[in-house]
Amino acid sequence: MPSSLKESFTQRIVELQKRIDSIHADFAQGRNADWAEQARERENDEVLNALESEAKVEIQQLSDAILRIDAGTYGVCGSCGEDIAKQRLEVQPSATQCIKCAS
Repeated sequence: MPSSLKESFTQRIVELQKRIDSIHADFAQGRNADWAEQARERENDEVLNALESEAKVEIQQLSDAILRIDAGTYGVCGSCGEDIAKQRLEVQPSATQCIKCAS
């Protein structure tokens, strides 16, 4: 199971990096000469910046999860040392704490 999780996390990281690359390509296109269109583009830039930030955070979380898989500590609460519930990991694969410690 850990190797399939690792593969799944790695695949997700690749997808997220492609998203970031696409955002960078969109930024590189430059601005429209029309002022009204520039205002819309700025709003779009804010959304793209937020998406890029979210993607970078998720990449870091998944990378950390891969390191925990390699170290044999994936699924173990970093606070109390108990197992993290499988259902919690399904919802939040990068969880580092059990639900009790996270609360």
